[in-house]
Amino acid sequence: MITTFVVALLALLLGAGIVAGVWRMQHRNEVRQASSEADLIRDRARREAQQLLQDAEVKAKERLLAREQALEKEWKNKRKDLSKQESDLAARDQQLERGQSQLKEQQNEFAAREKKLAQREEIVDKEKREAEALLKAQRSKLEEIAGLSTADAKAELLRQLEYDARKEATRIIKKIEENARDRAKNLARIITTQAVEKVVPFLPLEGAVAVVRLPNEEMKGRIIGREGRNIRAFERVTGVDVIVDDTPEIIMLASHNPLRREVARVTLEHLVEDGRIHPARIEEFHEKAREQVDEVIMQQGRDTLFHLGIPDMHERLIHLVGRMRFRMMHGQNLLEHSIETAKIALFMAQALDANGDIVKRAGILHEIGHIEENMGDVHPALAASHLAKRFGESPAVAACIAHLHADHPSTLPEAHLLETAENLALSAPGVHKHGLEKYIEHMDSLEQLIMGFKGVKKVYAMKAGRELLILVDSASVDDEYTIWLAKDIAERIEREVKFTGQVKVQVVRETRFVGYAT
Repeated sequence: MITTFVVALLALLLGAGIVAGVWRMQHRNEVRQASSEADLIRDRARREAQQLLQDAEVKAKERLLAREQALEKEWKNKRKDLSKQESDLAARDQQLERGQSQLKEQQNEFAAREKKLAQREEIVDKEKREAEALLKAQRSKLEEIAGLSTADAKAELLRQLEYDARKEATRIIKKIEENARDRAKNLARIITTQAVEKVVPFLPLEGAVAVVRLPNEEMKGRIIGREGRNIRAFERVTGVDVIVDDTPEIIMLASHNPLRREVARVTLEHLVEDGRIHPARIEEFHEKAREQVDEVIMQQGRDTLFHLGIPDMHERLIHLVGRMRFRMMHGQNLLEHSIETAKIALFMAQALDANGDIVKRAGILHEIGHIEENMGDVHPALAASHLAKRFGESPAVAACIAHLHADHPSTLPEAHLLETAENLALSAPGVHKHGLEKYIEHMDSLEQLIMGFKGVKKVYAMKAGRELLILVDSASVDDEYTIWLAKDIAERIEREVKFTGQVKVQVVRETRFVGYAT
Protein backbone atom coordinates (compact mmCIF):
# COMPACT_ATOMS: atom_id res chain seq x y z
CA MET A 1 0.00 0.00 0.00
CA ILE A 2 2.79 2.37 0.82
CA THR A 3 4.65 1.22 -2.21
CA THR A 4 1.67 1.90 -4.35
CA PHE A 5 1.27 5.31 -2.83
CA VAL A 6 4.91 6.10 -3.43
CA VAL A 7 4.70 4.88 -6.99
CA ALA A 8 1.58 6.94 -7.55
CA LEU A 9 3.24 9.98 -6.00
CA LEU A 10 6.30 9.48 -8.15
CA ALA A 11 4.12 9.07 -11.18
CA LEU A 12 2.28 12.22 -10.25
CA LEU A 13 5.47 14.11 -9.79
CA LEU A 14 6.83 12.74 -13.03
CA GLY A 15 3.62 13.76 -14.83
CA ALA A 16 3.81 17.18 -13.25
CA GLY A 17 7.38 17.55 -14.37
CA ILE A 18 6.50 16.42 -17.85
CA VAL A 19 3.59 18.85 -17.96
CA ALA A 20 5.81 21.62 -16.64
CA GLY A 21 8.43 20.84 -19.23
CA VAL A 22 5.90 20.74 -22.01
CA TRP A 23 4.40 23.99 -20.79
CA ARG A 24 7.82 25.66 -20.68
CA MET A 25 8.65 24.40 -24.10
CA GLN A 26 5.30 25.70 -25.37
CA HIS A 27 5.88 29.03 -23.63
CA ARG A 28 9.30 29.35 -25.21
CA ASN A 29 7.79 28.57 -28.61
CA GLU A 30 5.14 31.23 -28.04
CA VAL A 31 7.78 33.74 -26.98
CA ARG A 32 9.89 32.92 -30.03
CA GLN A 33 6.79 33.19 -32.24
CA ALA A 34 5.78 36.53 -30.64
CA SER A 35 9.32 37.78 -31.08
CA SER A 36 9.35 36.83 -34.75
CA GLU A 37 5.90 38.46 -35.24
CA ALA A 38 7.22 41.57 -33.50
CA ASP A 39 10.19 41.60 -35.85
CA LEU A 40 7.83 41.20 -38.79
CA ILE A 41 5.65 44.08 -37.50
CA ARG A 42 8.74 46.23 -36.98
CA ASP A 43 9.95 45.44 -40.52
CA ARG A 44 6.52 46.15 -41.93
CA ALA A 45 6.30 49.40 -39.98
CA ARG A 46 9.80 50.36 -41.11
CA ARG A 47 8.89 49.65 -44.74
CA GLU A 48 5.62 51.59 -44.43
CA ALA A 49 7.45 54.49 -42.85
CA GLN A 50 9.99 54.43 -45.65
CA GLN A 51 7.16 54.27 -48.21
CA LEU A 52 5.35 57.21 -46.57
CA LEU A 53 8.59 59.12 -46.47
CA GLN A 54 9.17 58.42 -50.16
CA ASP A 55 5.56 59.42 -50.99
CA ALA A 56 5.96 62.62 -49.01
CA GLU A 57 9.18 63.41 -50.84
CA VAL A 58 7.52 62.74 -54.22
CA LYS A 59 4.55 64.95 -53.31
CA ALA A 60 6.87 67.68 -52.11
CA LYS A 61 8.83 67.47 -55.35
CA GLU A 62 5.59 67.57 -57.34
CA ARG A 63 4.41 70.65 -55.41
CA LEU A 64 7.76 72.34 -55.96
CA LEU A 65 7.63 71.47 -59.65
CA ALA A 66 4.07 72.83 -59.97
CA ARG A 67 5.12 75.99 -58.15
CA GLU A 68 8.08 76.40 -60.44
CA GLN A 69 5.85 75.90 -63.49
CA ALA A 70 3.31 78.44 -62.16
CA LEU A 71 6.07 80.95 -61.49
CA GLU A 72 7.52 80.34 -64.93
CA LYS A 73 4.08 80.80 -66.53
CA GLU A 74 3.48 84.00 -64.55
CA TRP A 75 6.91 85.26 -65.57
CA LYS A 76 6.15 84.50 -69.23
CA ASN A 77 2.81 86.37 -68.95
CA LYS A 78 4.55 89.35 -67.42
CA ARG A 79 7.13 89.25 -70.17
CA LYS A 80 4.32 89.12 -72.72
CA ASP A 81 2.55 92.09 -71.06
CA LEU A 82 5.79 94.05 -71.01
CA SER A 83 6.36 93.25 -74.68
CA LYS A 84 2.82 94.39 -75.49
CA GLN A 85 3.31 97.60 -73.53
CA GLU A 86 6.59 98.21 -75.33
CA SER A 87 4.89 97.68 -78.70
CA ASP A 88 2.03 100.01 -77.65
CA LEU A 89 4.53 102.65 -76.61
CA ALA A 90 6.36 102.23 -79.91
CA ALA A 91 3.07 102.58 -81.80
CA ARG A 92 2.20 105.72 -79.84
CA ASP A 93 5.63 107.15 -80.59
CA GLN A 94 5.05 106.48 -84.28
CA GLN A 95 1.63 108.16 -84.07
CA LEU A 96 3.20 111.17 -82.36
CA GLU A 97 5.84 111.34 -85.07
CA ARG A 98 3.17 111.13 -87.76
CA GLY A 99 1.18 113.84 -85.98
CA GLN A 100 4.24 116.08 -85.82
CA SER A 101 4.92 115.53 -89.52
CA GLN A 102 1.27 116.32 -90.34
CA LEU A 103 1.50 119.46 -88.19
CA LYS A 104 4.60 120.54 -90.09
CA GLU A 105 2.81 119.91 -93.38
CA GLN A 106 -0.16 121.97 -92.21
CA GLN A 107 2.18 124.78 -91.12
CA ASN A 108 3.83 124.72 -94.53
CA GLU A 109 0.42 124.74 -96.18
CA PHE A 110 -0.68 127.71 -94.03
CA ALA A 111 2.50 129.55 -94.97
CA ALA A 112 1.83 128.88 -98.65
CA ARG A 113 -1.76 130.10 -98.25
CA GLU A 114 -0.57 133.29 -96.55
CA LYS A 115 1.86 133.85 -99.41
CA LYS A 116 -0.93 133.34 -101.96
CA LEU A 117 -3.19 135.73 -100.03
CA ALA A 118 -0.46 138.34 -100.01
CA GLN A 119 -0.07 137.93 -103.78
CA ARG A 120 -3.84 138.23 -104.23
CA GLU A 121 -3.87 141.41 -102.14
CA GLU A 122 -1.15 142.86 -104.35
CA ILE A 123 -3.19 141.97 -107.46
CA VAL A 124 -6.33 143.52 -105.94
CA ASP A 125 -4.42 146.70 -105.03
CA LYS A 126 -3.03 146.86 -108.56
CA GLU A 127 -6.49 146.43 -110.09
CA LYS A 128 -7.85 149.05 -107.71
CA ARG A 129 -5.19 151.53 -108.83
CA GLU A 130 -5.93 150.73 -112.46
CA ALA A 131 -9.65 151.25 -111.84
CA GLU A 132 -8.98 154.63 -110.19
CA ALA A 133 -6.82 155.64 -113.14
CA LEU A 134 -9.56 154.53 -115.53
CA LEU A 135 -12.14 156.57 -113.60
CA LYS A 136 -9.92 159.64 -113.77
CA ALA A 137 -9.50 159.19 -117.51
CA GLN A 138 -13.24 158.70 -117.86
CA ARG A 139 -13.94 161.90 -115.91
CA SER A 140 -11.53 163.84 -118.06
CA LYS A 141 -13.13 162.37 -121.17
CA LEU A 142 -16.56 163.37 -119.90
CA GLU A 143 -15.28 166.87 -119.26
CA GLU A 144 -14.10 167.07 -122.86
CA ILE A 145 -17.44 165.72 -124.07
CA ALA A 146 -19.25 168.31 -121.97
CA GLY A 147 -17.74 171.05 -124.18
CA LEU A 148 -19.15 169.46 -127.36
CA SER A 149 -22.54 169.91 -128.98
CA THR A 150 -25.46 167.64 -128.13
CA ALA A 151 -25.13 165.63 -131.34
CA ASP A 152 -21.35 165.34 -131.02
CA ALA A 153 -21.59 164.36 -127.37
CA LYS A 154 -24.23 161.75 -128.20
CA ALA A 155 -22.10 160.33 -131.01
CA GLU A 156 -19.01 160.25 -128.78
CA LEU A 157 -20.98 158.51 -126.03
CA LEU A 158 -22.27 155.90 -128.49
CA ARG A 159 -18.74 155.25 -129.76
CA GLN A 160 -17.50 154.87 -126.18
CA LEU A 161 -20.35 152.46 -125.31
CA GLU A 162 -19.66 150.45 -128.46
CA TYR A 163 -15.95 150.26 -127.60
CA ASP A 164 -16.73 149.12 -124.02
CA ALA A 165 -19.25 146.56 -125.27
CA ARG A 166 -16.76 145.15 -127.79
CA LYS A 167 -14.07 145.00 -125.11
CA GLU A 168 -16.38 143.22 -122.66
CA ALA A 169 -17.56 140.82 -125.37
CA THR A 170 -13.95 140.04 -126.29
CA ARG A 171 -13.12 139.35 -122.66
CA ILE A 172 -16.15 137.08 -122.26
CA ILE A 173 -15.38 135.19 -125.48
CA LYS A 174 -11.78 134.70 -124.39
CA LYS A 175 -12.87 133.46 -121.00
CA ILE A 176 -15.38 131.06 -122.60
CA GLU A 177 -12.70 129.69 -124.92
CA GLU A 178 -10.28 129.17 -122.02
CA ASN A 179 -12.95 127.42 -119.97
CA ALA A 180 -13.91 125.25 -122.95
CA ARG A 181 -10.29 124.13 -123.43
CA ASP A 182 -9.91 123.37 -119.72
CA ARG A 183 -13.19 121.45 -119.59
CA ALA A 184 -12.38 119.46 -122.71
CA LYS A 185 -9.33 117.98 -120.98
CA ASN A 186 -11.39 116.63 -118.10
CA LEU A 187 -14.73 116.05 -119.81
CA ALA A 188 -14.78 112.27 -119.32
CA ARG A 189 -13.86 112.57 -115.65
CA ILE A 190 -16.47 115.24 -115.00
CA ILE A 191 -19.21 113.23 -116.69
CA THR A 192 -18.28 110.15 -114.66
CA THR A 193 -18.25 112.14 -111.44
CA GLN A 194 -21.64 113.69 -112.11
CA ALA A 195 -23.08 110.28 -112.94
CA VAL A 196 -21.79 108.83 -109.66
CA GLU A 197 -23.16 111.79 -107.71
CA LYS A 198 -26.68 111.02 -108.91
CA VAL A 199 -26.50 107.63 -107.22
CA VAL A 200 -24.41 108.30 -104.10
CA PRO A 201 -23.05 111.47 -102.49
CA PHE A 202 -19.47 112.66 -102.81
CA LEU A 203 -18.44 110.89 -99.59
CA PRO A 204 -19.13 107.38 -98.17
CA LEU A 205 -22.78 106.63 -97.47
CA GLU A 206 -22.34 106.03 -93.75
CA GLY A 207 -21.16 109.63 -93.30
CA ALA A 208 -23.82 111.59 -95.21
CA VAL A 209 -26.89 109.49 -96.07
CA ALA A 210 -30.05 108.43 -94.24
CA VAL A 211 -32.20 105.60 -95.61
CA VAL A 212 -36.02 105.73 -95.49
CA ARG A 213 -37.91 102.50 -96.23
CA LEU A 214 -41.20 102.72 -98.14
CA PRO A 215 -44.22 100.40 -97.77
CA ASN A 216 -44.38 99.84 -101.55
CA GLU A 217 -42.82 100.98 -104.80
CA GLU A 218 -45.83 103.15 -105.67
CA MET A 219 -44.93 105.52 -102.84
CA LYS A 220 -41.84 106.67 -104.77
CA GLY A 221 -44.04 108.19 -107.46
CA ARG A 222 -46.18 109.99 -104.87
CA ILE A 223 -43.05 111.39 -103.20
CA ILE A 224 -41.67 112.63 -106.54
CA GLY A 225 -45.02 114.18 -107.48
CA ARG A 226 -46.25 115.45 -110.81
CA GLU A 227 -43.21 116.61 -112.84
CA GLY A 228 -41.09 116.43 -109.67
CA ARG A 229 -43.10 119.06 -107.78
CA ASN A 230 -43.11 117.30 -104.42
CA ILE A 231 -39.45 116.30 -104.43
CA ARG A 232 -38.37 119.85 -105.34
CA ALA A 233 -40.51 121.27 -102.54
CA PHE A 234 -39.10 118.72 -100.10
CA GLU A 235 -35.49 119.61 -101.01
CA ARG A 236 -36.24 123.34 -100.76
CA VAL A 237 -37.88 123.03 -97.32
CA THR A 238 -35.47 120.54 -95.74
CA GLY A 239 -32.22 121.46 -97.52
CA VAL A 240 -31.20 117.85 -98.25
CA ASP A 241 -30.69 115.87 -101.45
CA VAL A 242 -33.31 113.23 -102.20
CA ILE A 243 -31.72 110.25 -103.99
CA VAL A 244 -34.16 107.98 -105.82
CA ASP A 245 -32.53 105.02 -107.54
CA ASP A 246 -33.52 101.52 -108.67
CA THR A 247 -33.31 100.03 -105.17
CA PRO A 248 -36.83 98.77 -104.37
CA GLU A 249 -38.81 100.46 -101.57
CA ILE A 250 -35.91 102.70 -100.48
CA ILE A 251 -35.26 106.44 -100.72
CA MET A 252 -32.00 108.00 -99.50
CA LEU A 253 -31.55 111.49 -98.02
CA ALA A 254 -28.06 113.00 -98.41
CA SER A 255 -26.66 115.97 -96.51
CA HIS A 256 -23.41 116.88 -94.78
CA ASN A 257 -25.42 118.19 -91.80
CA PRO A 258 -26.60 115.23 -89.62
CA LEU A 259 -29.23 117.30 -87.78
CA ARG A 260 -30.74 118.57 -91.01
CA ARG A 261 -30.66 115.02 -92.37
CA GLU A 262 -32.42 113.62 -89.28
CA VAL A 263 -35.20 116.24 -89.46
CA ALA A 264 -35.69 115.42 -93.15
CA ARG A 265 -35.82 111.69 -92.37
CA VAL A 266 -38.51 112.14 -89.70
CA THR A 267 -40.46 114.45 -92.04
CA LEU A 268 -40.42 111.92 -94.88
CA GLU A 269 -41.40 109.03 -92.59
CA HIS A 270 -44.41 111.02 -91.34
CA LEU A 271 -45.38 111.95 -94.89
CA VAL A 272 -45.18 108.30 -95.97
CA GLU A 273 -47.27 107.25 -92.98
CA ASP A 274 -49.85 109.97 -93.65
CA GLY A 275 -49.98 109.32 -97.41
CA ARG A 276 -51.05 112.87 -98.36
CA ILE A 277 -47.94 114.37 -99.96
CA HIS A 278 -47.98 117.91 -101.37
CA PRO A 279 -45.88 121.08 -100.75
CA ALA A 280 -48.09 122.52 -98.00
CA ARG A 281 -48.17 119.19 -96.19
CA ILE A 282 -44.37 118.94 -96.46
CA GLU A 283 -43.92 122.28 -94.68
CA GLU A 284 -46.41 121.31 -91.96
CA PHE A 285 -44.73 117.97 -91.26
CA HIS A 286 -41.29 119.58 -91.38
CA GLU A 287 -42.20 121.88 -88.49
CA LYS A 288 -43.58 118.92 -86.51
CA ALA A 289 -40.43 116.92 -87.25
CA ARG A 290 -38.23 119.76 -85.95
CA GLU A 291 -40.19 119.77 -82.69
CA GLN A 292 -39.95 115.98 -82.44
CA VAL A 293 -36.20 116.01 -83.07
CA ASP A 294 -35.82 118.72 -80.40
CA GLU A 295 -37.52 116.39 -77.93
CA VAL A 296 -35.22 113.55 -79.01
CA ILE A 297 -32.22 115.84 -78.52
CA MET A 298 -33.33 116.74 -74.97
CA GLN A 299 -33.91 113.08 -74.11
CA GLN A 300 -30.50 112.16 -75.57
CA GLY A 301 -28.88 114.83 -73.41
CA ARG A 302 -30.65 113.63 -70.25
CA ASP A 303 -29.75 109.98 -70.95
CA THR A 304 -26.11 110.90 -71.48
CA LEU A 305 -25.90 112.86 -68.22
CA PHE A 306 -27.65 110.04 -66.35
CA HIS A 307 -25.17 107.55 -67.79
CA LEU A 308 -22.27 109.71 -66.54
CA GLY A 309 -23.84 110.27 -63.12
CA ILE A 310 -24.45 114.02 -63.51
CA PRO A 311 -27.78 114.71 -61.77
CA ASP A 312 -28.26 118.45 -62.30
CA MET A 313 -27.46 120.69 -65.29
CA HIS A 314 -29.10 123.65 -67.00
CA GLU A 315 -31.66 122.84 -69.71
CA ARG A 316 -29.68 124.82 -72.31
CA LEU A 317 -26.55 122.75 -71.66
CA ILE A 318 -28.60 119.53 -71.80
CA HIS A 319 -29.90 120.59 -75.22
CA LEU A 320 -26.38 121.31 -76.48
CA VAL A 321 -25.16 117.93 -75.19
CA GLY A 322 -27.99 116.18 -77.03
CA ARG A 323 -27.26 118.10 -80.25
CA MET A 324 -23.71 116.75 -80.26
CA ARG A 325 -25.28 113.41 -81.26
CA PHE A 326 -25.92 114.97 -84.68
CA ARG A 327 -22.47 116.49 -85.23
CA MET A 328 -19.22 114.99 -86.52
CA MET A 329 -15.81 116.30 -85.47
CA HIS A 330 -12.31 114.82 -85.29
CA GLY A 331 -13.57 112.10 -87.61
CA GLN A 332 -16.07 110.71 -85.10
CA ASN A 333 -19.41 111.51 -83.49
CA LEU A 334 -18.97 114.52 -81.21
CA LEU A 335 -21.14 113.11 -78.40
CA GLU A 336 -19.33 109.77 -78.36
CA HIS A 337 -15.99 111.60 -78.29
CA SER A 338 -17.14 113.77 -75.35
CA ILE A 339 -18.44 110.75 -73.41
CA GLU A 340 -15.17 108.90 -73.95
CA THR A 341 -13.17 111.96 -72.87
CA ALA A 342 -15.30 112.34 -69.72
CA LYS A 343 -14.88 108.66 -68.80
CA ILE A 344 -11.11 108.69 -69.32
CA ALA A 345 -10.76 111.89 -67.30
CA LEU A 346 -12.97 110.49 -64.51
CA PHE A 347 -10.93 107.27 -64.30
CA MET A 348 -7.66 109.24 -64.03
CA ALA A 349 -9.20 111.59 -61.47
CA GLN A 350 -10.28 108.66 -59.29
CA ALA A 351 -6.80 107.14 -59.52
CA LEU A 352 -5.16 110.45 -58.54
CA ASP A 353 -7.71 111.53 -55.87
CA ALA A 354 -8.76 114.54 -57.97
CA ASN A 355 -12.28 115.97 -58.22
CA GLY A 356 -14.14 113.54 -60.48
CA ASP A 357 -17.31 115.63 -60.71
CA ILE A 358 -15.39 118.57 -62.20
CA VAL A 359 -13.57 116.55 -64.85
CA LYS A 360 -16.62 114.60 -66.03
CA ARG A 361 -18.69 117.80 -66.30
CA ALA A 362 -15.88 119.53 -68.20
CA GLY A 363 -15.38 116.41 -70.34
CA ILE A 364 -18.98 116.23 -71.52
CA LEU A 365 -19.18 120.01 -72.12
CA HIS A 366 -15.77 120.77 -73.68
CA GLU A 367 -17.06 120.40 -77.28
CA ILE A 368 -20.36 122.32 -77.05
CA GLY A 369 -18.62 125.37 -78.53
CA HIS A 370 -18.85 123.61 -81.91
CA ILE A 371 -22.66 123.38 -81.51
CA GLU A 372 -23.53 126.93 -80.46
CA GLU A 373 -24.10 129.01 -83.59
CA ASN A 374 -24.05 132.54 -82.12
CA MET A 375 -20.47 132.75 -80.81
CA GLY A 376 -18.94 134.47 -83.85
CA ASP A 377 -15.21 133.94 -84.34
CA VAL A 378 -14.61 132.80 -80.73
CA HIS A 379 -12.51 129.63 -80.41
CA PRO A 380 -14.78 126.60 -79.69
CA ALA A 381 -13.00 125.82 -76.39
CA LEU A 382 -13.46 129.40 -75.14
CA ALA A 383 -17.06 129.39 -76.37
CA ALA A 384 -17.73 126.15 -74.46
CA SER A 385 -16.12 127.63 -71.31
CA HIS A 386 -18.27 130.77 -71.62
CA LEU A 387 -21.46 128.74 -72.09
CA ALA A 388 -20.67 126.50 -69.11
CA LYS A 389 -20.05 129.49 -66.85
CA ARG A 390 -23.11 131.33 -68.19
CA PHE A 391 -25.49 128.46 -67.47
CA GLY A 392 -24.52 127.67 -63.90
CA GLU A 393 -21.38 125.52 -64.02
CA SER A 394 -18.65 126.18 -61.46
CA PRO A 395 -15.62 128.38 -62.28
CA ALA A 396 -13.42 125.28 -61.99
CA VAL A 397 -15.36 123.55 -64.79
CA ALA A 398 -15.12 126.65 -67.00
CA ALA A 399 -11.37 126.95 -66.28
CA CYS A 400 -10.78 123.29 -67.19
CA ILE A 401 -12.51 123.76 -70.54
CA ALA A 402 -10.71 127.04 -71.27
CA HIS A 403 -7.39 125.28 -70.54
CA LEU A 404 -7.83 123.45 -73.87
CA HIS A 405 -7.01 126.79 -75.54
CA ALA A 406 -3.30 127.62 -75.57
CA ASP A 407 -3.84 131.21 -74.40
CA HIS A 408 -5.76 130.26 -71.21
CA PRO A 409 -3.60 127.81 -69.23
CA SER A 410 -4.80 126.69 -65.80
CA THR A 411 -2.99 125.37 -62.71
CA LEU A 412 -5.87 123.08 -61.74
CA PRO A 413 -4.90 119.39 -61.87
CA GLU A 414 -8.36 118.61 -63.27
CA ALA A 415 -7.61 120.86 -66.27
CA HIS A 416 -4.50 118.89 -67.13
CA LEU A 417 -6.40 115.62 -66.68
CA LEU A 418 -9.06 116.85 -69.14
CA GLU A 419 -6.40 117.83 -71.69
CA THR A 420 -4.72 114.42 -71.37
CA ALA A 421 -8.05 112.59 -71.65
CA GLU A 422 -8.97 114.42 -74.84
CA ASN A 423 -5.57 113.67 -76.39
CA LEU A 424 -6.01 109.99 -75.52
CA ALA A 425 -9.51 109.93 -77.00
CA LEU A 426 -8.24 111.54 -80.19
CA SER A 427 -5.14 109.35 -80.52
CA ALA A 428 -7.03 106.05 -80.60
CA PRO A 429 -6.29 104.07 -83.81
CA GLY A 430 -8.85 104.58 -86.53
CA VAL A 431 -10.42 107.74 -85.06
CA HIS A 432 -9.33 110.28 -87.64
CA LYS A 433 -11.16 110.29 -90.95
CA HIS A 434 -9.81 113.41 -92.57
CA GLY A 435 -11.83 113.02 -95.77
CA LEU A 436 -15.22 113.22 -94.06
CA GLU A 437 -14.09 115.96 -91.68
CA LYS A 438 -12.70 118.14 -94.48
CA TYR A 439 -15.86 117.58 -96.52
CA ILE A 440 -18.10 118.77 -93.67
CA GLU A 441 -15.85 121.77 -92.99
CA HIS A 442 -15.94 122.67 -96.70
CA MET A 443 -19.75 122.52 -96.81
CA ASP A 444 -20.12 124.59 -93.61
CA SER A 445 -17.63 127.23 -94.76
CA LEU A 446 -19.40 127.45 -98.13
CA GLU A 447 -22.77 128.06 -96.44
CA GLN A 448 -21.28 130.62 -94.04
CA LEU A 449 -19.61 132.45 -96.95
CA ILE A 450 -22.95 132.94 -98.69
CA MET A 451 -24.80 133.89 -95.49
CA GLY A 452 -22.68 137.06 -95.46
CA PHE A 453 -24.52 138.50 -98.47
CA LYS A 454 -27.32 140.98 -97.90
CA GLY A 455 -30.86 139.57 -97.82
CA VAL A 456 -29.84 135.89 -97.60
CA LYS A 457 -32.12 134.02 -95.17
CA LYS A 458 -31.11 130.36 -95.63
CA VAL A 459 -28.40 128.51 -97.56
CA TYR A 460 -28.38 124.79 -98.39
CA ALA A 461 -25.25 123.23 -99.93
CA MET A 462 -26.52 120.24 -101.92
CA LYS A 463 -25.20 117.63 -104.37
CA ALA A 464 -21.87 117.47 -102.50
CA GLY A 465 -21.37 121.23 -102.97
CA ARG A 466 -22.19 121.20 -106.69
CA GLU A 467 -25.52 123.01 -106.16
CA LEU A 468 -26.39 125.87 -103.80
CA LEU A 469 -30.02 126.59 -102.90
CA ILE A 470 -30.27 130.16 -101.51
CA LEU A 471 -33.50 131.50 -100.00
CA VAL A 472 -33.69 135.31 -99.68
CA ASP A 473 -35.97 137.52 -97.62
CA SER A 474 -38.67 138.76 -100.01
CA ALA A 475 -39.39 141.78 -97.80
CA SER A 476 -35.86 143.20 -97.93
CA VAL A 477 -34.83 142.45 -101.55
CA ASP A 478 -36.56 142.54 -104.95
CA ASP A 479 -36.40 140.33 -108.04
CA GLU A 480 -33.77 142.47 -109.74
CA TYR A 481 -31.49 142.16 -106.74
CA THR A 482 -31.76 138.34 -106.83
CA ILE A 483 -30.39 138.32 -110.40
CA TRP A 484 -27.30 140.29 -109.39
CA LEU A 485 -27.02 138.31 -106.15
CA ALA A 486 -26.69 135.02 -108.07
CA LYS A 487 -24.00 136.59 -110.28
CA ASP A 488 -22.07 138.06 -107.31
CA ILE A 489 -22.17 134.76 -105.40
CA ALA A 490 -20.94 132.83 -108.43
CA GLU A 491 -18.05 135.29 -108.94
CA ARG A 492 -17.05 135.13 -105.29
CA ILE A 493 -17.08 131.33 -105.33
CA GLU A 494 -14.82 131.42 -108.40
CA ARG A 495 -12.37 133.69 -106.56
CA GLU A 496 -12.31 132.12 -103.08
CA VAL A 497 -13.44 128.47 -103.27
CA LYS A 498 -11.55 125.53 -104.78
CA PHE A 499 -13.81 123.20 -106.76
CA THR A 500 -13.92 121.05 -109.88
CA GLY A 501 -16.59 121.09 -112.56
CA GLN A 502 -19.47 123.54 -112.05
CA VAL A 503 -21.33 124.94 -109.04
CA LYS A 504 -24.99 125.76 -109.68
CA VAL A 505 -26.15 128.85 -107.76
CA GLN A 506 -29.94 128.92 -107.42
CA VAL A 507 -31.47 131.98 -105.70
CA VAL A 508 -35.15 131.71 -104.72
CA ARG A 509 -37.31 134.70 -103.75
CA GLU A 510 -40.79 133.61 -102.73
CA THR A 511 -43.70 135.85 -101.76
CA ARG A 512 -46.83 134.46 -100.11
CA PHE A 513 -50.15 136.11 -99.53
CA VAL A 514 -52.82 134.43 -97.42
CA GLY A 515 -56.48 135.28 -97.57
CA TYR A 516 -59.52 133.84 -95.82
CA ALA A 517 -63.00 133.52 -97.28
CA THR A 518 -65.80 133.67 -94.72
